[in-house]
Amino acid sequence: MPERKLVRETANRYRNRVRRCRLRALVPTQRDLARLTGISRSTISALENNRRFLSSQYALLIAEALGCRLDDLYQRVDVGEAGIAHDRARHPDE
Repeated sequence: MPERKLVRETANRYRNRVRRCRLRALVPTQRDLARLTGISRSTISALENNRRFLSSQYALLIAEALGCRLDDLYQRVDVGEAGIAHDRARHPDE
């Protein structure tokens, strides 16, 4: 399987929780997180809005800056037969 396709399929099965972790860590703005990590503010925005996949490199920087675990930054979602993503945390029985 080509690497791009694998990354795209993996990205569809996971959502990130960067915004949630940032706010829990009392880091009020994306700009503040950008300063702490060295990641651009526009990239932080794309990550928080799931427009960009949270790579392991970024996840490590963000987890260290926010004092959270890597597991805290990812949330698995199930994709049903119709291609609809179901959030496991909201729909644990599905």
